[in-house]
Amino acid sequence: ALIRKSECVRMSSITMTNLGFFLNEVEFYEHIRMKKGSRRALPIERILETARNIPKPKVLYRVSEAKIIDATHFTLDGVEFISEVGVEKISQASYVFPNIVTAGPEIENYCLSRENVLDQYIIMELCNFACEFAREALIRDIKNRYGVEIKDCIYPGEDGFRLESGKKIFDLFENVEAEIGVTVTEVGLTTPSRT
Repeated sequence: ALIRKSECVRMSSITMTNLGFFLNEVEFYEHIRMKKGSRRALPIERILETARNIPKPKVLYRVSEAKIIDATHFTLDGVEFISEVGVEKISQASYVFPNIVTAGPEIENYCLSRENVLDQYIIMELCNFACEFAREALIRDIKNRYGVEIKDCIYPGEDGFRLESGKKIFDLFENVEAEIGVTVTEVGLTTPSRT
């Protein structure tokens, strides 16, 4: 996430693990195009009743020093990234907040233990909502802590920002797995996937 601000100070990582997730059911049912309380929604209501308290979304972020090397390369705290879009976004920002946001391994592990396709679908949508809940908590925390708002974002695997950049983002943090329960492969794929 990128922001403009002239008074932020680089600091150590901030970990947010007790976010108190709650599901916005109105938005959830709108998202899956189902009317809560309808006969068709009864199986979904049962799935959510069992699963709604399982997600434990988490956030790990920091303020990083960004340096542009050339039109396609930049560094965050000395870790080099390749992305023309990233260079463009950083050139318009004063500070960068690399972050890792996750729905948490608890809900994804629960999902993977389900055999019913409907259960898996609804629980993965719940994972998506938990991840978005964590992202919104990150935005609020940055605003509260620094008095600034996120102006732009870039995600590994999107907009020419290579997927393997996800691994490099992990390199900016210590003990990611111990802090928020997330691991990453060499190519940048995370576990849980909703990260």
